[in-house]
Amino acid sequence: AALEAARAEAVATATAIAEWADALRDERGASGVPLRPYPDDLETAVAETFGARVADQTTTLRTKDMRACRVEYGALCAAVDAFALERGFTRADASRVLKKLSSKEMARIVRTEGRRADGRDLVTVRPIDVDMAPLPTTHGSVVFTRGETQSLATATLGDASMSLRRDAALEDKLPNKEFYLQYAFPPSSVGETGRTGAPGRREVGHGALAEKALRYAMPNSTEFPYAVRVESLITESCGSSSMASVCGGCLALLDAGVPLSDNVAGVAMGVLLDDLENPIVLTDILGVEDALGGMDFKVAGSADGISAFQLDVKSLGLKSETLGAALSQARDARLHVLGEMANRGISEPNPLPASVPRSKTIHVAPVKIGKIIGKGGETIRGLIADHGLANIDVADDGAVAVSGSTTDVDAAISAIEALVAADDKGGGGGGGRGGGREKYAGPMPEVEKTYHSTVVSIKTFGAFVSFEEFPGLEGLCHISELAVERVRNIEKFIEVGDTFDVKVLEVQDDGKLRLSRKAALLDKQKA
Repeated sequence: AALEAARAEAVATATAIAEWADALRDERGASGVPLRPYPDDLETAVAETFGARVADQTTTLRTKDMRACRVEYGALCAAVDAFALERGFTRADASRVLKKLSSKEMARIVRTEGRRADGRDLVTVRPIDVDMAPLPTTHGSVVFTRGETQSLATATLGDASMSLRRDAALEDKLPNKEFYLQYAFPPSSVGETGRTGAPGRREVGHGALAEKALRYAMPNSTEFPYAVRVESLITESCGSSSMASVCGGCLALLDAGVPLSDNVAGVAMGVLLDDLENPIVLTDILGVEDALGGMDFKVAGSADGISAFQLDVKSLGLKSETLGAALSQARDARLHVLGEMANRGISEPNPLPASVPRSKTIHVAPVKIGKIIGKGGETIRGLIADHGLANIDVADDGAVAVSGSTTDVDAAISAIEALVAADDKGGGGGGGRGGGREKYAGPMPEVEKTYHSTVVSIKTFGAFVSFEEFPGLEGLCHISELAVERVRNIEKFIEVGDTFDVKVLEVQDDGKLRLSRKAALLDKQKA
């Protein structure tokens, strides 16, 4: 039923495209360059002259590696090109003829021998090899190899600030992506040299397919408060590097300790449509079977179902019954690949690596966000520096995500909670200690003036001090303002009852003070 519904949708889309093309032709007229007819005479001549070489080339993979096959195919292409040019045809004519003859020969061999270009039967998956954690300093890594297709996949975990920001120039603001996969296909992966730069359309598309396949198995941000990036670097390719990226990405995520709901794998299926009444479905197609066959059908998912697929139809005659057979055959192959991944790699997530920042999230009232950030970000930068954190991310809804080592995160959260609680209780400038005291209503100190103070309370984020000249007034001297050098442990630096001079940097509208012992010391040195 699902296939029939998909077929109906595809027919409707194709019909709309055809109608649009007809309307455009009627509007602009039928002027243009007519399509060049297929060169049947050249096909006959090439088949007579190069038929044996085409047949040998089709099965070269049974005895030689991919590099040798590419060299021999290049020589065959050059010979056919020269043959065609001598007879007044073009290189494009030669390419079309050689592809058609190679496709016919591949189908003939499969139907007569029951074996494919590399000697496999129709349903066998190429040998799989898994090398876990080849990069010891990454959060997660794996080299996944299937036949002569190989992916070096890495997984990196970060806090919410590492989410992928998306451009929304033409539509409403898009949410950041907490999980994303980026795919790279350098020319060296197919034995070539060439310029590398920004990812092209193919790389973006392959990465999007692999990302979609894995996304459904990712934990939500409440269960796993990390931004996760997977990179798949294709180091060699002979068929379906995107499905190798799915398999490698899954293993890299498990190596990084990501608790996936299911393990995910993918495989590419093909079909031979030389006989429309008797199509042949191929499992785990090679690059040559992709190029010469009638379909490239990538199917990815878990043991329980499909999470992503992509269908590339290359010739007419594909029926929904054939797709159904391909899906059934793909499931068997997917289960095999999942078994190989578990046997040769891992099937359960590892513990989080020590290098992964631990992340915890608390919620504060949105009106308190400014208290945590401080003027110009001073308070939040001080919290990050004082506690040695990786980052503090504050959302508009009051969610505060703190990442760093476990002990640093716990201390920073305590400091944030105390900062917010002190603000709630009021009672004096600079944050106040609270404790139920009445709000100070006396005269205020002058900005830029230095006063003598006494420590009355110590918190992880700073010290509350009182003033002899202003009885009942207290203010917070933040830990970052206690000394010229960095104070790593405030409780070892000062004690309750200590006295020192502080400079008033600011008197805020709500009566709170910004105090600095560091500024007072620097002024004294200048004097």
